[in-house]
Amino acid sequence: MASKIKPAPQISIKSNATAGKMSQEVPDTAFDQLAESIRKKIGIKGPVKGEELTSHLEMVCGEVNRLLRSSFGPKGFDKLIINPVNEIVVTSDGKTILEEIDILHPAVTALKNLAKSMDKACGDGTKTAVILAAALIANGVKLIRNGVHPNTVVRGYRLALYKAYELLEYSSRPAKSYEESYAVVLGAALSKGMQPGLAKELTHVVLRVVERLNCLSPEGCLDLNENIKILQKSGGPEVDYLEGLIMDESPARPDMPRNFNKHSLLILNYDLKFKSEYLSPKHDKIARDLETAYSFRDKQKDILRGFADKIIGSGADVVFCEGNVDPCIEEALARKSILLFKKLKLKDLEKLSKATGTQIMVISDELAPERLGRADSLEVIKKCHENFVFIRVQNQPIMSILVWEPVKYNLRKVEEAVDDALNSAAFLYRNKMIVTGGGGAEFDLSQMLRLYALTLEGKEQLSVLEYANALEEIPKALARNAGMNALDAMTEIAASYSRGEEARIDLSGKVRADAPFFYDLASIKKLAIVSATETACSMLRVDEIRLKK
Repeated sequence: MASKIKPAPQISIKSNATAGKMSQEVPDTAFDQLAESIRKKIGIKGPVKGEELTSHLEMVCGEVNRLLRSSFGPKGFDKLIINPVNEIVVTSDGKTILEEIDILHPAVTALKNLAKSMDKACGDGTKTAVILAAALIANGVKLIRNGVHPNTVVRGYRLALYKAYELLEYSSRPAKSYEESYAVVLGAALSKGMQPGLAKELTHVVLRVVERLNCLSPEGCLDLNENIKILQKSGGPEVDYLEGLIMDESPARPDMPRNFNKHSLLILNYDLKFKSEYLSPKHDKIARDLETAYSFRDKQKDILRGFADKIIGSGADVVFCEGNVDPCIEEALARKSILLFKKLKLKDLEKLSKATGTQIMVISDELAPERLGRADSLEVIKKCHENFVFIRVQNQPIMSILVWEPVKYNLRKVEEAVDDALNSAAFLYRNKMIVTGGGGAEFDLSQMLRLYALTLEGKEQLSVLEYANALEEIPKALARNAGMNALDAMTEIAASYSRGEEARIDLSGKVRADAPFFYDLASIKKLAIVSATETACSMLRVDEIRLKK
């Protein structure tokens, strides 16, 4: 059967007699198809206001809430997302889920911006803020449908926010022991579905790394992106860390030495190769005949030997090159027992330069010994069929963490877990105030806000009660994901609360008020509640959505 070939869309060219120019017009159907695809992603075809607007907000926020709450907490589930280019993303990270879903509805966009701001500000608490904001919007819509004015709902929410912030200030306390700090960071590591054993080992490493960097960083200025390098590899499970730099690189030649003590380093940029086809600076001799080709080859070897002699004369024991290196230079360095690494990432070289005090130079610079860097030790180790370079540099604010994960497809989870654990540890050393984790803090706030609502007059009381209901979405989500009945879990927590105990949802799928405790950082909890409330209030004050034509 002959295949049918669709004709290409016709492009009409019209003349403009007055302007004397030709204009190329694209058929209106192409614009219509593009506009229709965007409208489907937005979910709005025309102006939306009144009852239709409240229905939109209720539907969208309910869907986002259901999407994220099943991935919330250490027992949360993963989302498998296939993006428009058919890439598969498996994640439980709130910001990643919202970024990957292809929805452009204004309410979803507001929640996406909330997730981005939380991730940028503290790197954790993203799902807590988004789930709370979605619940606040949905509960506010219910009040509006029952005749409460949106401004009254917003006033009530702000009153509830001020009281919740005040109660968090009162109920938070400093983490005085290592066990309490450990519980905070462990909760952050487990929130991304990492194996408990690996998460516990990672927590100990993260606390040591952040504590050491706080001691080494001038005036406590700690930049996690600049001061810490993280590698995730298949293998283990195991966590290695080093005061210095770990690089997954191999020596340029197998006959080069693999370890040094108290060595000097040279970092070079660009390729160390001779690529020109000309023999003179005037470019008037081209290698076209045999004699000229031999002359060119001899001249090339002389230049490459000059490069090698210059490197050897610098006194460097180890050379790191960002570009490729000619085999002639590699051979000369190997004969002098100089270790060479080539084709390296510039970001790694910048970290290495900062750690060892080395200047990044080019071969045309003066390679003086005082411009070289120093390291305490260097060792090339082969592990799981891959070479790693361990460069130990003491008393410098550069640390490396190498995490071995048995399952290759869990490496993204490991990256997210390490990121959350590091951010939590960094915040902890800046502000050691903690609150009960596992949904305990949110439940306590909801109960105290119910009592606070009784002291108010007017319809703002209803808004405060709905704010308390929204806070209870956090422990309910944790209970469902732990395999518990949400109603039974809330009843048990309420019973513990009446006895004056700090109850929470435990990893074992039970409500516990005894050890081991889980804690959350009070600073991140406050930021999540404030940002969620502001996002909800801004959305509830919208009375119409219009599409710009």
